[in-house]
Amino acid sequence: MLTRVWLGPVSIPLAKLPALGQGGEADVFELDDGRALKVFKTPDHPDVAGVPALEAAALHRLREHEDKLAAFPRALPPHVVRPQELATRTKRGRDVVGYAMAKVDGVALASYAEPRWRRDHPTDANDVVAALRHLHLTVDAVHRAGVVIGDFNDHNVLVAGGRCWLIDADSWQYDRYACAMFSERFVDPRLCAPGAAAPQLARPHDVDSDWFAFAVMVFRSLLGVSPYGGVHAPADPARRIAAAARALRGVTVFDPDVVYPKAATPWQVLPDPLLVHLRAVFEGGLRGPFPVELLERLRFRRCACGVEHARPSCPVCRTAVARPAAAVRGSVRAEAVDPATLVASSWAVPSRAAAAGAPGHVFLDGGTLWRRARLGDERIGEVLAGQTRAWCGDALGVGLYRAGGYTVAFTFRPDRRGLTDQIAIPKVRGALLDVHAVCGPDRVWLWWHEALAGRHTVRCVAIAPDGRVLGAAEAAADEPGWLASVRGACAAGPYLFVPTDAGVVRVEVERDALVATRTFPDTADFVSAADRLVVVTGGLGVISDGAAWRLTLS
Repeated sequence: MLTRVWLGPVSIPLAKLPALGQGGEADVFELDDGRALKVFKTPDHPDVAGVPALEAAALHRLREHEDKLAAFPRALPPHVVRPQELATRTKRGRDVVGYAMAKVDGVALASYAEPRWRRDHPTDANDVVAALRHLHLTVDAVHRAGVVIGDFNDHNVLVAGGRCWLIDADSWQYDRYACAMFSERFVDPRLCAPGAAAPQLARPHDVDSDWFAFAVMVFRSLLGVSPYGGVHAPADPARRIAAAARALRGVTVFDPDVVYPKAATPWQVLPDPLLVHLRAVFEGGLRGPFPVELLERLRFRRCACGVEHARPSCPVCRTAVARPAAAVRGSVRAEAVDPATLVASSWAVPSRAAAAGAPGHVFLDGGTLWRRARLGDERIGEVLAGQTRAWCGDALGVGLYRAGGYTVAFTFRPDRRGLTDQIAIPKVRGALLDVHAVCGPDRVWLWWHEALAGRHTVRCVAIAPDGRVLGAAEAAADEPGWLASVRGACAAGPYLFVPTDAGVVRVEVERDALVATRTFPDTADFVSAADRLVVVTGGLGVISDGAAWRLTLS
């Protein structure tokens, strides 16, 4: 595993550089001159070693990039993050292992496709449209330079100041260098093996496949759902198509047998010309450049009901029904409450600077986890500076960081010193797109969203105070089920309660696995997969978009 690289005559020890991120193929560090350094994983990297396919891919990548980076196209638009200086294994300038590049502080375009993120970071829909128009200009300029992006997805697009930057350009397709990578959510179905259970790239990427991926980004960014999202639920269960195969079969959210996600923006808010084009792409196989005039003419306005739409009249409030202050559905009584009265029983551990206005008395400062005590601040334990995320409840806390290819999870108690960090969580090999946790009285629940080789996976583990993993579960991120919406869960006793479009789901440990043991369908009218649950006296609190409920389950 690499411990240092060379940028020209300068030796760069990697251990002394702040880490900016870790992906499936490379680690990214911050240089002291304000740039970023991308270093490809070697076959002996801990994320790769022991998996023959990953080891072979890493070796091939290093050999290919020896010449590919030297041949990187020059005539590209300005918002492409390109290699500025090659990083080598030796001072002689051979054995290319990465490159220095501009550092862009932005938000992944993928964030705009997450309803929960959009709720927490209110964004005008017209600002999203403006970013998409800028992205269209950049993609068009890339194609005019004779380059195909290939693995084009919204995690490789950063939005900063209303402009879109394209990153990971080293994987692009140019000259004699093909792009073998793909993302299941964005790969063009016409290039995939027919009849497969999930997308598998069988033909090379091309310009049309880039525009297909762009259309997916338009759909996701404006509506908060993928064109092949939702749940396929035909009357005959035998006809159900698994989520991973729906793009290959052309079964979209427009299909009457697909249950549209509650938290997504209704597709009816889009104007007819744009809807006609999107349906032609995703259901009819239409290809070619995305018509930029559809974005140039797109103007959203906010209705009095709160919905942003781009039609002559609001398509939502004409049929909307006001929620009552209280309601009963079967065994559930729901009472509307002020969201400010619902307080989570566990919370993210803040930095020292933010600790004054945060709940609890635990905080992070550099490489140390601290707690405020009667006689002054006391150390709980040492962690990785700048790379640690932690959560804490009244009795237990949990945290996670990645260092040198290793992922370390730890538990702690907020009232005493010491960390328990020998926790055997599943190996993390890809890019961590999201990580979160909640803490109960006798266990913590930690989950993360990981991307590797084009596939997105959500994993969840329940951990005892002594570090034992009590149970684990994993599923494809797009597969319907409780793991897809676990970000809004809360812990109560030995249970994890998860909000889903079908109602609240109770999860518990059974034989080393995390299993959904009960669904409360009577809660479905008050809960969606994008909501957040908290524990309240005698029941559960639901924090939704602009509303909150207290649910009492009899």
